[in-house]
Amino acid sequence: MLLAASLLFWAFYDRHEVVGPALLESPSIADAWRVRGDCVETNGQFVLTVSESGKMAGLNFRLPGAMAYDLVRVRGRVETDDVVEGKFSWRCARLLLIQYDQNDKWLPGQHGVISESGTLDWSAHEDVFEVTRAATHADLVVQNAGVSGVARFDELLAEPVRVRASFAWWRFFTAALWVGMAALYFNRCRLNSRRLKSLIALNVIAILVGVLAPSEWISQPADWIKKEFAEWVKTDVPAKPSVQPSEKSAAKPAPKPASVAKANHERIDQFNLVVGNAHKLGHFALFGSLCFLVYCSAALERQHPSYYFKVMFDMLLFAAVTESLQHLTLDRTPGFGDFITDARGMLLAFVVFLFARLLLFGWKRQRTR
Repeated sequence: MLLAASLLFWAFYDRHEVVGPALLESPSIADAWRVRGDCVETNGQFVLTVSESGKMAGLNFRLPGAMAYDLVRVRGRVETDDVVEGKFSWRCARLLLIQYDQNDKWLPGQHGVISESGTLDWSAHEDVFEVTRAATHADLVVQNAGVSGVARFDELLAEPVRVRASFAWWRFFTAALWVGMAALYFNRCRLNSRRLKSLIALNVIAILVGVLAPSEWISQPADWIKKEFAEWVKTDVPAKPSVQPSEKSAAKPAPKPASVAKANHERIDQFNLVVGNAHKLGHFALFGSLCFLVYCSAALERQHPSYYFKVMFDMLLFAAVTESLQHLTLDRTPGFGDFITDARGMLLAFVVFLFARLLLFGWKRQRTR
């Protein structure tokens, strides 16, 4: 009941309030300072089309005055029609807020609002971005970077916001309720008497830290790793082999600079994709290990088989609660995709536990014969 009430309240409560005039509201294609590919405007909607093996389509809208604020909220709706995702996850229909420095160089960090592919009906999205101090200007970008398909964008809005004063009080009140619930749950389930209580407690603490940590704790190390890898790729140029005059005719032609740059770009994209999915791996591993530890503890305590189904329900409930706790953070929001990842990790842990238990029982029976 507390979980349902918490999700319902935070779904309708807006933690931000507008503090200035809109930076961009329902623009037309004439307002774009940059147009790429097949972009048209129909009934106030932007239609970005990529034909088979065609050119990426995109519109850039400058946000004058954005640097005068600390936070900018971006909203928009998107509809996709058979958008085929490219080799990398970013090759799809996207709505972005991109910030640039004084040298007009893109600043890495959080910038995505929407990333969709396939065929989807109209859906609304929004996100709040922190204005980087090193940025001198920012662009709102709509883009169809898929291999093919049509993406439509509507109701674009960028506005300066700040965190409401009441958010701190509601956050404290909700946190107090969950702390009280945790104390009650701890007592009712006798968690202090479990066989593997220390390992279980460490696993729970690791999950809570990962869920409640500010996004910059996650994004900054990831951005640093991406930057270092990109610099290494640029400097990792193989030395030219020494070719004797008699061997010149048999030597293969050196790769063209364009092909080398393309290969390096693909290496960087592949590495960035792995780093970008690291948080999903964390969700999968932490909830999988927690579920496995609780099952092992139950087996050591010789619990009834029906207890394992109760454990699975509790684990799913705990995953939902931890996702809902992200409403209490300033820059993170719950994601159903993360909950599904948690559930997959727990399912794998359950299968591994059953398999290990069957092997153990089979080994014990062989020894007793």
